[in-house]
Amino acid sequence: MQHKSTLLLFKALGEETKFRILEILINGEYCACEIPSLIKRTQPNTSMNLAKLQKWGIIKYRRDGKMIIYTIKDKRIFNIFKSLGYSKGEFEWKKVKVCQQ
Repeated sequence: MQHKSTLLLFKALGEETKFRILEILINGEYCACEIPSLIKRTQPNTSMNLAKLQKWGIIKYRRDGKMIIYTIKDKRIFNIFKSLGYSKGEFEWKKVKVCQQ
C-alpha cells in the first residue's frame, strides 16, 4: 500500500496544476474558491485536480458553512518541498477574497 501511495504522490508532483495547488497549500489552508485565481486555472480544471488529490489521500478538506477549505493531508509533501528548497511561507499567496459563500 505504501508503494502505491508513493507513486501517486510523485504522479501528483509531476503534473503542473497539481504541483501548483500543493505549492500553495504548503502555506496553509485555502478555500476552493481562492485556488483557481492563484494558480491561474479555470474553476472546473482546479476542481477536477483538487478532487484527484483528495482521492489519492494527498490533501483533505473540511466544510465551513458553504466554503470548502483544503489543506495538506500527506505530511511527506512538506518534506519533499523542503528538499526542493522551498520553505513554508516562502510564497505568501495573497488571500483572494472571492468567496461569496
